[in-house]
Amino acid sequence: MAFTRTATIAASPERVFSVLSDVAAAPRWMPAIQRIESVTPGPFRLGTSWQETRKAGNRVMQSTLRVSTFEPPGKLGLHVESKAMKGDLSFRLTPKSSGTEVTYEAQMWGKGLMRLMTGTMNRMMAAEDNDILDRLKTQVESRRT
Repeated sequence: MAFTRTATIAASPERVFSVLSDVAAAPRWMPAIQRIESVTPGPFRLGTSWQETRKAGNRVMQSTLRVSTFEPPGKLGLHVESKAMKGDLSFRLTPKSSGTEVTYEAQMWGKGLMRLMTGTMNRMMAAEDNDILDRLKTQVESRRT
C-alpha cells in the first residue's frame, strides 16, 4: 500500500534536488528527525548511507537509510531499514513552466511479525508525511542560492 504525494515547487529541479540531497539540512524541513550520524564520507551519491533517529508517533525509531537511486536532477530513491520495518522512498522531479513538479512515493513493509502491521505502518507514515512536500517547498523556496 504505497502512498504518493505531488506538488509544484517554484524552483529548478537542480535546486530541489540539492535540498533533497543535503542530509545535514534534512532536520530543518523534516522535524521528526532528531539526529543524523554516520554519513558515508564524500559527496552524496548512489550508495551513500546514514543513521537516522526520528520520532514516529510516540516512539523513537532508529533507521539506516541508503541512496538506492541517484539520477540528478530527476530522481532520488532511498531504502530504509530498521529493526521492525524496511521501505523505499522516492522523489521524482519533473521540470514545469512554473518550476518543478515533485512526486513523492513511499512504501513500507513490516519485518517478522510486524508484517501483520504493514498496512497500519503505511497509514501512519502517510499521515505523518502528508505535508512532506509542503515542508520541502518552504525549504526550497526560502533557501538562498
